[in-house]
Amino acid sequence: MKIGSKDIEEKHNSIVIVMSKIIRKHQKIIHLSENIENLYSYIALLQFTSNTVMICSLGFLIVTAIGSPDATEQIVRSLLFYAVTNLEAFIFCFAGEYLSNKSKAIGNAAYNSDWYDMKAKDSRILLFIILRSQRQLKLTAGKMTDLSLECFTNIMKASGSYLSVLLAMR
Repeated sequence: MKIGSKDIEEKHNSIVIVMSKIIRKHQKIIHLSENIENLYSYIALLQFTSNTVMICSLGFLIVTAIGSPDATEQIVRSLLFYAVTNLEAFIFCFAGEYLSNKSKAIGNAAYNSDWYDMKAKDSRILLFIILRSQRQLKLTAGKMTDLSLECFTNIMKASGSYLSVLLAMR
């Protein structure tokens, strides 16, 4: 955001040098994000499928244990696994949401800089940074769905729906 200020220009001799460093760093982040996506995409899909089934099954165990004589023991044991499974799904989704938000922040920071005080040729470079940041970085589960807090909400909804079907069949 401080790229267009006079302090930066005086300290580094040129805005172009500072922007080229920023662009190189952004490019490294993009490559890292793509590598992480390629490595963890199918692992995340497997995790999310198993987490959805586990959340549904554990919810079913908790609900069916309510009327039994050893209900407290079963509920406490199942509730611990239920919480851990939810936490695991939440952590994956939070990481994806965090990456997406930081990707948006790059474009916002470039736009909020003092681009109007720069020379025309220097401010054009910022346009490329803003354009590139509009294609957001994201993590996916099996390249089918983005990992985000919305995805976590959908997992919880799906698990609740499956639980409802299981209870209706009981």
